Amino acid sequence: MIRRCEVELVLNAIRRSGVGQDVESLLVPNGTGRPRELKAEVFFTGAVLVAFKGLTLTLTNVHRALTEWIPISVQNALGTRIKTAPGVQSESITVREVRYLFSAIEDRLEYTVASAPEISDTEREIRSEAFQSVIDKLLRASLLQSMPTQLSLAWDSSGVESWGKPKWRATSTSDEVDLDVDDPGNPDALAIVRNSEQEATSKLKRKKKDKRDVYSFDPDAHLGYRTKTYDNRSSKLFGYDLYAGVAVLPVGAMADLLPKLVLSLTLRPAAGSVTEPTLLMLDRLIKEGHVIEELLVDRGFSYKIPEDWANELRKRDIRQIQDIHPNDHGVRDFEGIKIIDGVPHCDRIPERLIDIARPARFKVGPLKNKATKEDRENRERNLKELAEFAADNEEREQYAFVFHENNPTVQDPGNTRWMCPGKAGKIKCAHCPLSEFYSDDVPVVENPPVLVTAPKGCRQQTVSIPGPALAKLRQQEYWGSPAWIASYSRRSHIEGVFGNLRNPSTQNIKRGFCRVVGLVKTSLMLTFQAMAANIRLIRQWSRRTGDATDPLSELMPENFGFEELDEHGQIALAEPFDFDDPPDELAA
Repeated sequence: MIRRCEVELVLNAIRRSGVGQDVESLLVPNGTGRPRELKAEVFFTGAVLVAFKGLTLTLTNVHRALTEWIPISVQNALGTRIKTAPGVQSESITVREVRYLFSAIEDRLEYTVASAPEISDTEREIRSEAFQSVIDKLLRASLLQSMPTQLSLAWDSSGVESWGKPKWRATSTSDEVDLDVDDPGNPDALAIVRNSEQEATSKLKRKKKDKRDVYSFDPDAHLGYRTKTYDNRSSKLFGYDLYAGVAVLPVGAMADLLPKLVLSLTLRPAAGSVTEPTLLMLDRLIKEGHVIEELLVDRGFSYKIPEDWANELRKRDIRQIQDIHPNDHGVRDFEGIKIIDGVPHCDRIPERLIDIARPARFKVGPLKNKATKEDRENRERNLKELAEFAADNEEREQYAFVFHENNPTVQDPGNTRWMCPGKAGKIKCAHCPLSEFYSDDVPVVENPPVLVTAPKGCRQQTVSIPGPALAKLRQQEYWGSPAWIASYSRRSHIEGVFGNLRNPSTQNIKRGFCRVVGLVKTSLMLTFQAMAANIRLIRQWSRRTGDATDPLSELMPENFGFEELDEHGQIALAEPFDFDDPPDELAA
């Protein structure tokens, strides 16, 4: 049973978004045609209520929520129960009407090449914008109205399996590739996978068979890869990549100052570009008036070329906080200055400090209750690795140049000026006479280069370094430092959001959580799940903090139960319960 106050809570959020009117305008652009009993905002309300209850988000359950699980008076108010004749009990809308409405929404918003190949590129772009606007408005309606507009954002992607099962013909290469494109040890995995698929397709063409080696009832889903987990049991995925962002607080802020809510999401076929949907999301948030100060991403983004990623963030004045892909570690030379992990370093830095082994974890928590011997050994190993890394990284940072100022030019807007560590007071060097007065614990440069042939950083007070030399990996905090770890650790919030969406006791997003196919329908179902999760988290946060000022955290009246009504709308008086106590078959 769903209470009237729960229906009103969700319905008011849907109405605040304005999406109901937008969708009705798309469905009936001229206001003509036979009126529908089921309105778009009512359908959205029913879907969110089903997700809020943790039930499978099927259209049958949405229909039952709107016609069985809410009071009849609410059904009459929403229009899901229709009066056919005076003095006759009203009739519920049919599940066919629910399915028809959802399909009609898809027909008006479908924009992918696979599902709508006949529309023009202009129409495709218009539909894509309209569809993403629907998702954005629905999500924003499930946030706190007091959400700050100036924020930091943790962003990541997660695989979502399609309800449609893939089918492909067996080939000699179909089972040879089982790689994870996010696995740092396999940086070329995606290219290998695509090459294998192309080879398999070529063989099929030569045999004059179907040219597609993968086909499914879901035309928008693609074959891709994900991180293998206990639940997944496989790194292979047929479906979509869900990209989502969560607002995170500044380092050191109170943890409960803001609940961890899904701020933005978008869905793409698996194995696609990660930068394109992310940049589009950032542009939409900026257009809405948000100021994105920081973007926290994993090391998969550091592997992107600067023209596609890092430079685009700088154009938007967004600082990137990222881990570094293993293939991007190491040293690169710029006019005798060693560029390590996006920071210029002294040419005489000890070789042992250039490549520092990354620890398995940047933070090691306490042991859980009833920890096993293996748990204790793993924790000790992680602590040891982290301590060794911290010591080496701290020593290496002493050889790092110090940022002086941005020095943009017309030809190079990313140009910057840096001061050598000797002149900045971090190391002692023969080319910096004043450094002899530094404290004894400051390292000394061994065998400094001859001044005449030394790099510019040794001969000048500051040195100019062009943007392309640092663009890919440059960050505000030195990678691996305590300040960087404290900042980057906030990215775990997006992992928590994905875990919350997948938790069987909450949203339980897995294959079959919604039994529809196609990018549009699946995206909307994911949006309903995200809205339900946001509302639930806001209400939990409200109870913890005592802040009930937001409409979504409004206290609900006490639940006094309910009575069943008969076919005439009257309280159904039941006969007294009549059963054995205990039943005969259980009696001694």
